[in-house]
Amino acid sequence: MSKSESGFPAVLFAAAAFAILAAGGSGAALAQDDRPFTIAVVDLDAVVANSPAGRALAQEIDAFQRSVQSEVDRRRDEARSLQQELREGAGTMTPARQAELRQSLERIMNDVRRYTDDQQREGQRRQSEGLRAIEQQLEPVFEQLQAEMGYDVILNMVPGVVVMAG
Repeated sequence: MSKSESGFPAVLFAAAAFAILAAGGSGAALAQDDRPFTIAVVDLDAVVANSPAGRALAQEIDAFQRSVQSEVDRRRDEARSLQQELREGAGTMTPARQAELRQSLERIMNDVRRYTDDQQREGQRRQSEGLRAIEQQLEPVFEQLQAEMGYDVILNMVPGVVVMAG
């Protein structure tokens, strides 16, 4: 499957294809025959979202996000409890105990930030890997579609993304 991570070469290719068509070229130079240059446009996001693998990935990501949110909520509740203890004991608590509670509170908040950052990266990794696996499953489908329908290029509706090029 011809797909660029950055999308830049794909944008150039798509721009060239459209320039040839806009200039009235038949695509004969590219196709080496008299048939017109043909382009198909697919909504890859919709294809993925409506596929069984796409729905399973969405459910997996949703479960992961709920799990992360549950842990973040638990840690924030712990922080709120320390804040409340600090407020309620402000007049009676020793300065050493107040400092200890503030330190614990700061550590918990730093842990929450680090945890959410780490889990956000993990969620993005899982989603990227899942989407790559789905794209690999779709590759033979697009190859068959390209061969049967005679498309020279299959573009994604997302500007600049070439799904398949002959």
